[in-house]
Order: sequence, then C-alpha cells, then structure tokens
Amino acid sequence: MNLLPKVSLFVFCYQQADFIAQALTAALAQDYGNLQIIVSDDSSADDSYTIVQALAAEYQGPHQLTINRNEQNLGIGRHFIHIMENLAQGELIVASAGDDICATNRVSRIVEEWLASGRPAVVAHGLEEIDELGQPFAGSRTVQYRLQNDPHLWPKTMALQDYLQHPFPLPFIGAALAYRRDIYQLFGTPKAEPAYEDHLMYFRALLSDGLYFFPDVLVKYRRHSNNFTAKPAQPQPKSLPVPALYAAWLQNPTLFQPADVGIFRLHQLTTQQWLDYGHAIKAGTVAVEVGVATELWQQLHWRHRLLLKYQRPGAAALSSFRHGVSQIFSACCWQFGYKKYRYHDHLLGASYVKPLRTVIFAAGSGGEKALANLGGAFVVVAVCDNNTKLHGGRFCGLPVISPKQLQDRIETIDCIVVASTYYHEIKATLTEQWAIPATKLSRAPFSCITRSFPSGVTAALSSAFIISTALLTLLVLSALVALVLF
Repeated sequence: MNLLPKVSLFVFCYQQADFIAQALTAALAQDYGNLQIIVSDDSSADDSYTIVQALAAEYQGPHQLTINRNEQNLGIGRHFIHIMENLAQGELIVASAGDDICATNRVSRIVEEWLASGRPAVVAHGLEEIDELGQPFAGSRTVQYRLQNDPHLWPKTMALQDYLQHPFPLPFIGAALAYRRDIYQLFGTPKAEPAYEDHLMYFRALLSDGLYFFPDVLVKYRRHSNNFTAKPAQPQPKSLPVPALYAAWLQNPTLFQPADVGIFRLHQLTTQQWLDYGHAIKAGTVAVEVGVATELWQQLHWRHRLLLKYQRPGAAALSSFRHGVSQIFSACCWQFGYKKYRYHDHLLGASYVKPLRTVIFAAGSGGEKALANLGGAFVVVAVCDNNTKLHGGRFCGLPVISPKQLQDRIETIDCIVVASTYYHEIKATLTEQWAIPATKLSRAPFSCITRSFPSGVTAALSSAFIISTALLTLLVLSALVALVLF
C-alpha cells in the first residue's frame, strides 16, 4: 500500500439529501488502498449533513475519512478552493458530487492510467448519465463523450485554441476528472474564484502537463432539476460573493439579476484564465502565442463590457464610445504620417488584470504595422532590432533597444513579438546567443504585419467614408434639383 500514491477523493455536498447516501456509500466502497475520502457539506439547509454524519459514524473501513461542514455557504468555486488548500492531502485529487455514484474501482483505474500515461495534470474518463431515479438515459453528455474529437492528443497550442473557440461544454466535465494537486499549487489560489472548478483545472492542464483520457465508464452522472448548471423555472435575483480582485469595481456581495448571474460567473472564469495564462508564460510552462492571447483577451473584453452594461449602463456606453473614437483618431494620425504608438485599453480602465508587457522585434515596416494592429492583450514597452545604428533612438515613439538590453530586461518582459519574415533566424539568435527563453517568443501573424489598420478600425473608417460620400452626393443632387426648379 505504501507504494501507491496517496489519493484524495472529495465529495461535494449541498442540498442533496435524496442522493448523498448513495454517493458516500459508493465512495467508501472504493477498492484503492491509499485513499483519503473527503465529504464536505456547503452549509446545506436540508438533512444532507445529518445523513453524512450517520454514515461516517458507522464506517469502519480502511480509508482515511475527513468530514467537513462549512459554517456558511461558499458556493462551488470557493468551496473547491477550501478543499484544495485545507483538506486534500493526496498527490491526485478525484472529484465527485453528492448526487453522483462512483464505480468501486474508479480510483484504482484512474491511478493505473495516470501512472501509465506519465502522470499528466488531469485524467478524464467516461461516464453514464442517470436521472433522478437512477435510470440511465442518453443525454447531451452521453452524445458529447461518444463523439469526442480527442483534444488530449493534440499539441498544446492547438488544444488551447480549440478550447477558446469552443469553450462550452468542456470536452471532459468535472464529474469524470481527477487533478494533480501540485498543478493547483503551481498556479496558486484562484483570485477570481470561478464557480466552474472543472474549467479551471482543465485550462491549467492545457497550460502545464496536459491531460489524458480513457473511455472506461467509472461514474454515474446524475442529471436533475437541481444540478448546478440547470436553469430554474422561475429564476430569482442572487446575492453573490465578489472576490477582492474586483473590489474597485463591484461591491461585496453584489445582487445580480437572473440574467446577470451566468454572465458574472463566466466573467470570473475568463478573468482567472487570463491570470493563469500570464502565470504560465512567466513560469515557462507554455509558449506565448499572439493568436491565443488575443482570443482570450477579446473574450475577457467582451465579458467585461457585457457585465458593465448591466451594472453601469451609462458608464459602459460612454467608455466604449471614447475607446472607439480614440482608436479611429490614432489610426487617422498613423495614416497621415504621425506614427506614434498608443496602447488602446480594451478593458476600459479595469485594474483587475494587466496586459502582457511586450517588445516588438523589427524596427521596420513589419514593426510599424504590428504596433498598429496588436490588440489590447499586449502593451508594447520597447522595440528591439539587430541594427546597431538604431539603438538608443526611437521608433514610433518607443525606445529602440539592443538584444543585449533585451536580455538584461527579460525578467520584466512577458512577450517578444517578432514582426519579420526572418522569424526562425531571429529566434535562433535570441535563444542561442542571448539566452532569451523560447517560450517568450511569438511570431506576429501575417495579417498583423500587412494591414495598415486593425480590421475593426478599417471597417469603421470605410463605413464613415461611405456614409459621408452618400450624404455629400445627396446634398449635391438636392442642390441641383433646387437650381433646376427655381
């Protein structure tokens, strides 16, 4: 038994008096030897915790049993944080809910596959959907698992891009996941406290040691009207705890209207994913990609504006208008020869996240266009070039530094965007001669170094030109008609 890694199987419990006895009985019947079972009740108002206490008092088996009851309701996100930081002791954490039923060999099969696959950050397995009465049925999750496109087999960047383009539902949901505890610790306490712990850990796996899936059906996943993701027939406003991260923006707690609850929870998740992405870049566990960072920032931008629209409608509209005018004004100045880089804050002054501190490599036409087209995910602080004649000067208002200066400042730089067709040669020089981490180097997309303006600004300017031309034509025709008639 001592040779087996220690595993913690936790059972979330909240208002599940009808199901918790089955869930806990199945957990206690696990055939794995070195197991901690955590049953944590999130201050249920029904008999859930009483049932847990009774079963725990009768248990005389080999597993280490840890019982917890939160003094106040934390919600899934903060409850998960509490378990991971105060209760879980295992190397591997197996997730379960108080309304699901684990197979007796669930933990042992997970550990077997986990060890054989090289101890990835996350292990996923198959599941069976059951209804309130425990009868199996073929629901949306059954179809989803049957038609998997094997994202665990893809390269890391490809899996990240796919997740960001199609984030819901998760390829593998929380009822059938196990996590490495040190991966949680690597990224630290989730400051945005997202409610979706499976999304949190799946994304962290994509940013670190990846994931592994095997198709064995090891859990019965119960679908019923009180599921966390189920939509109530008559939704009511909710007072939700707000993380300290948002203290300058939202009061704690905040009363959200029914339509805003999901928006806020998804905003928390996207915020945490941006924070984790930045952490992974700094730690070198993932290579920065302009496309991935841009997509993630755009989602954060969209969710921020959507939530701001509901919380402060006037402020959101005014800030968006100012931002749009600023972009168009800068693009016009750029077009007429006044090429000075300005960072456009897509989050409208929000302070809870920061963009990537970026250096553009290439003080030429590619660098100019990259400065005009990089989105709000990147705040450019300098331009680097191999041309010694340019060092110490300025390029589009930014200081031009040498590769040696870049090396000296690399700890303060998150990203280096190479805006040149000689990407591979530049990368080789920076990594081999100047010891720049390859994970901080990214290639500027083709559109980024060929467009004169960002696509949104181009569309706005084109629309303005068309409207102005139409109005001018109408005025001329009206004047001609007036002359003919009079």
